[in-house]
Amino acid sequence: MSNHPAPRAPTHKERLLKQGFKQFYAHGFAGTSVDTVLVEAGVPKGSFYHHFGSKEAFALAVLQLYYEKQQQRRKRWFSAPDMDEYEMLTGYLDELVSDFTRTGCKRGCLIGKLSLELANTSEAFGSLISTMLGNWQTSVEQVIARGQHAGTIRDDLPPGQLADTILATIQGALILDLAQRRIQAMQSISAVMSALLRPLAPETRMKRVSQS
Repeated sequence: MSNHPAPRAPTHKERLLKQGFKQFYAHGFAGTSVDTVLVEAGVPKGSFYHHFGSKEAFALAVLQLYYEKQQQRRKRWFSAPDMDEYEMLTGYLDELVSDFTRTGCKRGCLIGKLSLELANTSEAFGSLISTMLGNWQTSVEQVIARGQHAGTIRDDLPPGQLADTILATIQGALILDLAQRRIQAMQSISAVMSALLRPLAPETRMKRVSQS
């Protein structure tokens, strides 16, 4: 007989949130039915409204949990003790590509997905999504700024401009690949972003300085 305790069964709230991820990824906000979530999660309707109160509040909770997981990922990469800033960013991007590939190119960024559907029609969603994207951009920008100071990332472009380019590239690549059911655009991120972020060669730097 094992001395290990039996694993804790997920709570109703945890089961609902897990199913919310699946449904919102697959069908978006409008296409997701609360009744379907309840059936798939095996949770009574009363429990749903006890924890969330409404479909919108439920979607906000799912989005918040997704964001926290993405924050943890960024913290893990952007504070890695044995990497320079260039390695942190390219490793982070490579992991995003790997995750997208592992899902069969069917799951992109939930923040991006719901922003297209809700950011302009719901004040609650618009405010939350704006904050999430702003924090994402800031975290990338800070790593770039550190790398420019350390000489591990090109310093001829503003860090904010490079961070915006990285986020726009990720979201655009996901849309292309999801729409065309492929992986090419996301795979291109690794090569393109690696080249974009790499410090300039001395001869290139000197040439640009002489032309300015």
